[in-house]
Amino acid sequence: MKQLYTLLFTFLLFSFSTSVLAQTQVSIAEARATNPDGSAALDGEIVEVTGIVIGPNFRPAGLTFVLYSTEDNIGITIFALDDNMGYTVTDGDSLTVVGEVSPFNGLNEIIPSLITVDSQGNAIPDPIVVTELNESTESNLVRIEDVSLVDESQWQTGGSFNVDVSDGTNMYQVRIDSDTDISGMEAPQGVFDITGIGGQFDNEAPFDSGYQLFPRNAMDIDPYNITAIEYPAISIAQARQIDSEGVLTRDGERAELNGVVHGINLRSTGLQFFIIDATNTGIAVFAGSENFGYLVSQGDDITIKGELSQFNGLAQIFPDEITLNSMDNDLVDPLMVSTLGEFTEGSLVTINAINLADEMDWMDDGSSFNIGVVTPDEDTLTVRIDDLTDLAGMPLSMISFPAFITGIGSQFDTSEPYDSGYQVLPRNILDIVTYLSVENIYEGEIKIYPNPAIDVLTIDTQDRIESIQVFDLTGKEVIRSGATSRLDISNLNTGMYTMMIQIEDKIHIEKIHVAQ
Repeated sequence: MKQLYTLLFTFLLFSFSTSVLAQTQVSIAEARATNPDGSAALDGEIVEVTGIVIGPNFRPAGLTFVLYSTEDNIGITIFALDDNMGYTVTDGDSLTVVGEVSPFNGLNEIIPSLITVDSQGNAIPDPIVVTELNESTESNLVRIEDVSLVDESQWQTGGSFNVDVSDGTNMYQVRIDSDTDISGMEAPQGVFDITGIGGQFDNEAPFDSGYQLFPRNAMDIDPYNITAIEYPAISIAQARQIDSEGVLTRDGERAELNGVVHGINLRSTGLQFFIIDATNTGIAVFAGSENFGYLVSQGDDITIKGELSQFNGLAQIFPDEITLNSMDNDLVDPLMVSTLGEFTEGSLVTINAINLADEMDWMDDGSSFNIGVVTPDEDTLTVRIDDLTDLAGMPLSMISFPAFITGIGSQFDTSEPYDSGYQVLPRNILDIVTYLSVENIYEGEIKIYPNPAIDVLTIDTQDRIESIQVFDLTGKEVIRSGATSRLDISNLNTGMYTMMIQIEDKIHIEKIHVAQ
């Protein structure tokens, strides 16, 4: 039995000695050595190296960073596909790394099996100014001076990509890694210095090309100047201009628009609402998932800088920036219309709905839906009930017709010339105001002024007035009067009202605005 233990101990000692011998302590320069054909001299060997960490981890799921020798002024890349070995890459850490030398596309790397932090906070070497990217710049911190982009179209606003820069004599390939803060930024303009870590991507022997520069962050591009985006201030009417085919003439252009928010945000994530100016000309505002720090509130006066676009015939602006100027501003008076068209898109309008075209179209399940409403001219207009308004899910029994329906004009037409698909979007339940059933609409001339009014309304018509009724937005009667051409409204609060005037055996209905 004693002899068996002796043999077992001898075997373990031999195995341990063999593993130690297989791990060769070398300098980073030795680990980086290449054969005449460009292949790694120590390819496949297990080595132990020490050095200082420079640069970030270019592979958050694993490891890709440079270990640098301040003695030999040379570095080597440490790479692990999906294991960080319990180490968080930190500039200035002094490490001892044990691993296998393994070249990849000309770049000598060590795949680590053990990482030990020896000390922290060590000085980072200054970048070496170079005029050429080659084997000496691989895994080294270098700087190229006085360069500019060769082709700005190579620059992408996201992801990893390559761009070429030139100093007027030499051209260099720069790799923008998606894990740096540069990815997503605008292209740098003019002449700048660029610092970074040398890399290589060459899949053929003798591996003497494909050298690249990896900037570590935006500060490695100095100065990082970008062209300021111009947002010319234009009117909403100018932004809404279309050509003979119904296509937005400024589609894709950037602009600055100002208006007052009307309605609610029709998108639970992102933005979808309308701004309208003092002439009752409006435009849709849309953002897929970002709200730009703005909470939509009706009555806000806002300025939007963004890109003009068109979606299914609807003019809209994609915001880059939203500025809140003031709150609780007056809304425009709705325009009474009997038809819908390009002139109602983006405007606050009121239509006279005698009845629904088909009661089965009304949904009470909380979803969005369209209904057709019949006008006194027997035309059918489309009203869109959005699922984020308080009208969604409401039973039809709570709404009766005839009614005035106020809302924002919209459009949904999928093909040019975008001359159909017009809709009205009520903002809330108060936008549907039921009035007493009438059969005969007065078609004579009538003037009601001033509108907005403060104390007295004048009704001017050649025919005899029999009676006057005024209803608030809930449908409640607030004034009933006999025949008069001057109606006292001094007791009414500021807001919108519906006036119904009986003229002989006819009825005239009009929205009035009571001001302060």
